[in-house]
Amino acid sequence: MAAQPSDDLSLQLGVLCDYAMISQDGKLSLIGIFDRIGVMQVPVHHPRFFVVAALHGETEVNAVEMELVTPDGRSIMRQQIGIDPEAISAGNGNLLLEVTMLPLEMVGRYEFRLHAGDDVLGMIPLTVAPVNMNQPAPLHIVPNT
Repeated sequence: MAAQPSDDLSLQLGVLCDYAMISQDGKLSLIGIFDRIGVMQVPVHHPRFFVVAALHGETEVNAVEMELVTPDGRSIMRQQIGIDPEAISAGNGNLLLEVTMLPLEMVGRYEFRLHAGDDVLGMIPLTVAPVNMNQPAPLHIVPNT
């Protein structure tokens, strides 16, 4: 029987960014945080970004799962990520997931959902919006590919 997550495990921080790293002394560095992508057309592929999650609390599980849900409710990505329960309880629960060539097939709100067993620890939203060249540019535009 698989260990069940504790009620104490939670998503303390969840962001999308252009680049992320954890230094040798355990500090989390984030560059270019965003929650919105402008597209000229769909479908398009976003070349590269990072999903960052900071977990906090107590757990006995040694893996969580990241799921990406489209605006129409379909799950298009699920990835298991190993975690160290002792490190998380000691305050070092940073997870980095590099995403490359993410297919964006429609505009709307996508959600990166973090699961531990049957529990959803939290979600990180990503809004994909159409842009018009005659409008001021949003902060993050995906070029046509």
